[in-house]
Amino acid sequence: MKKHLAGKVVVITGAGRGLGKALAEAFSAEGASLVLGARTSIEIDELAARLPNTIAVQTDVRLPRDVDRLVEAAMAEFGRVDVMINNAGLAIYGPVDDTTPDAVDAMIDTNVKGVIYGSQAAFRAMKAQRSGLIVNISSIAGKLHLPNEAVYNASKWAVNGFTGTLRLEAAKFNVKVSCVCPGGIDTPFWKAMDFYPFPEGIDPGRDFMSPEEVAQTVLEMALKSDRYVVPEVVMVPLL
Repeated sequence: MKKHLAGKVVVITGAGRGLGKALAEAFSAEGASLVLGARTSIEIDELAARLPNTIAVQTDVRLPRDVDRLVEAAMAEFGRVDVMINNAGLAIYGPVDDTTPDAVDAMIDTNVKGVIYGSQAAFRAMKAQRSGLIVNISSIAGKLHLPNEAVYNASKWAVNGFTGTLRLEAAKFNVKVSCVCPGGIDTPFWKAMDFYPFPEGIDPGRDFMSPEEVAQTVLEMALKSDRYVVPEVVMVPLL
């Protein structure tokens, strides 16, 4: 069976669980070599151990030096970066007037600065090789105004704005830049926080998309022709 991404190198942040793990498995199944980054090294170490042509690099996307080191590891191990997926993110929900400065910093530093730093590091490598795809994982929260998500909304709107402008700058170097804005995904993301009650009748396990479905969409973006770019994909579950 043909591996459509054999010889391609994919870097994924937030790769240890949830969508990041599903992305790693989907791209590996198509033959890509992988460089996995996450703050918790044990998760990406275990994942890298069972996927072929995969290395793990402990990475805190809030630190530019860490993200630079992640991309440098890809270049040192495989000689190129074909796809960069800035997936790491977090949310702390609640009324805007109760959102603490620490919560604001956590979301802006990870969701916004982490995407910027990851894109910068990948773009430097891709610009030199004059090819590549950067995919920033945003959220439907970057398209809507949602109660109890003010700062998270702000961080994802920022991701969308940054992605659109980078796409314009990168095009002349034959580098494609896209973002994916999924609705609810049934991952540990929801279980790892004190989330406000879901609307009556909404069951994340039933009504949210699976991480594998979203990962497949990102994979399909990477398989598209180099002659055009899909600037943005919005995904919502059918309720």
